[in-house]
Amino acid sequence: MTTRQVGEVYSPDHARYDEGARYAYTAGAHELVLFWSGPTPAEVEGFRVRPMEVALFTHGPAAFLLYKIKDVCEWSDVAFNIHLIPEAMRELPVETAGDRARFKMILVDAEDGVIRAKRIVSLDKVMTQAIKHTMHEQLAGQFNRFIYDAAVQEVYGRYADSDALAGVAEVVEPALG
Repeated sequence: MTTRQVGEVYSPDHARYDEGARYAYTAGAHELVLFWSGPTPAEVEGFRVRPMEVALFTHGPAAFLLYKIKDVCEWSDVAFNIHLIPEAMRELPVETAGDRARFKMILVDAEDGVIRAKRIVSLDKVMTQAIKHTMHEQLAGQFNRFIYDAAVQEVYGRYADSDALAGVAEVVEPALG
């Protein structure tokens, strides 16, 4: 989890990133980092304030967090498994039934590694429990990277894009905030 602010470099270890996303649960919060090449001022502003939805799809050891920001980005996804978090940083969500989880978002310019925007929203109660349950199940099971990678590839082979994946997601909810 980063404590760096907007306008600062996301990580001093990297000057550039491939476009994509990274999702993790660390330090008591869900964190989604989006790496976009040269985000426009309108995209940065939209990232900060536009309504968004999140969804969850699971397939064996692979889970997919989907996100959509109205008028900014269509459905996109990031695969995850709690075993991919370094053990020293690994923790499980502890929200109780009825809680809404904090969902931190960071927009990083992939071309220079600078944080362009940050945002915190809360997840709906159902999504909070769905992600918590998924991570607990992942941690309780054995992890094999080959099987995980195969599950991810199977999902991407079966569904044409993130829109199709969102259409079969177990949970789809608006984020609040």
